Amino acid sequence: MSRAPGQACQVAVVGGGLGGLLAAAIVARQGRDVVLLERAAAVGGRLRSFDVEGGYIVDAGAYLWPDAHFSEALRRAGADDFRTSEIAGDRVLRLYVEGQGGRRQAFPFPLRTPSAKMLASAAVALDADEETYAGLCELWQRLAALTDAEVERLRLVPLRQGLGALSPSPTVAEAFRRNVMLYGSYDPDAASMAECIELCRRPAGRNPATPVVAGNNRVGGVRALVAALAGALSDAGVRVEIDARVERIEVDAGRACAVHYRRGDEMTRLAAESIVCDVPIDRAIDLFDRSLLPDELVDSAGKWSAVGGVIAAAYAFRGMPHLNDGGAQDDFPGWTRLLTGPDREFGGGMLWTTMHSPHNAPPGHHLLQAMRLSPRSDVDDPSRVAAVHDSFERMLAEIYSDAAERMLWSRRWTTADGTEYMVATARRPPVRSAFAAGLYFVGETTDVQAVQMDAAALSALHCAEMILG
Repeated sequence: MSRAPGQACQVAVVGGGLGGLLAAAIVARQGRDVVLLERAAAVGGRLRSFDVEGGYIVDAGAYLWPDAHFSEALRRAGADDFRTSEIAGDRVLRLYVEGQGGRRQAFPFPLRTPSAKMLASAAVALDADEETYAGLCELWQRLAALTDAEVERLRLVPLRQGLGALSPSPTVAEAFRRNVMLYGSYDPDAASMAECIELCRRPAGRNPATPVVAGNNRVGGVRALVAALAGALSDAGVRVEIDARVERIEVDAGRACAVHYRRGDEMTRLAAESIVCDVPIDRAIDLFDRSLLPDELVDSAGKWSAVGGVIAAAYAFRGMPHLNDGGAQDDFPGWTRLLTGPDREFGGGMLWTTMHSPHNAPPGHHLLQAMRLSPRSDVDDPSRVAAVHDSFERMLAEIYSDAAERMLWSRRWTTADGTEYMVATARRPPVRSAFAAGLYFVGETTDVQAVQMDAAALSALHCAEMILG
């Protein structure tokens, strides 16, 4: 759709990732005139899938996320026909350590009653003997007992500094660090102490957010979510401009008032009463006159630029391979966490997407996806990327007795748009901008009490409430 220069709307949304799509649909359903601008050829952001010949659908971006707010945001957006698949709390995580012969290890969850299996796993994964593990559990209990205000004061305190103030023994401190690493932090020393604590501060009897993946929809994988959201936008009357490269968000007299974007050779100024920015903060600051931005925001955004990328792979199998540990065909629906190499470093994880989204592979075939959240310096280093991919394949051979015989093909790739589970200790912008009226931020780098895609959903809900009053 071609738009002449000098147009106007009530709400302009910059970026068509999950947060922008949700915010646009929720606000438009309440009668606001909304235009969404997306620089790519399609909306969806990290919700990407690609086809492989033979009827396979590989999810190339986000495909596993927590759901404390996501389902409510979909409902408010009018996209609640998208089916998710929940992962039961007792089958969320399992652990394999390279060199242990493919033996399944119990995941050392904080505050669970120690068992023989847990102690055996702690010895291998955490370098913790029984005494050290008891000290680790005591440390988690101390942290879980902190008040909300005490936890919030630790939001920007890195783990290394926070542990130093608590003065645990060196062995307990290292076990704690490794325990945090198992949750997905490639650099646990820099993880937010508050976000580490929130891992164990859970309501009685349930996790704070149910892990979900794309379920049995009409099409496979996360593309079903993008289709549901695109349908919601259309139903709500949102005007979507793709291939729209936003170059500047205009702020006048302390108020965000217009978006300048280019399609082809044509530059358009889109005036708006409210502007929603669904761009990661490290890139979003380039859309503003730097003289308007608080120094703290610019400094924090610079830290986010190094937070994360993803080294990923997908493996197609004829049937389900058999576990070396026990000999049965695998049936684990959750996330398989890996520790690899002689130092048992964070090795990423694996998920059988076809256990949840059967259209991701032809009947009788299965798709296993692997990913390692990585610093962008790793993603930019071909030797490091190759080493991670090779470690995935070593683990496949160690975990499964017949992986080589059943594997049909593999695909390898990297992305630069990942974020670490427990992010760097950098301040995130609030949903309502502190430096320009009428400007809102949504997405994973906003200051909300959620992580990953759930943060995008929660920020969209907050944003819509603020705009709608």
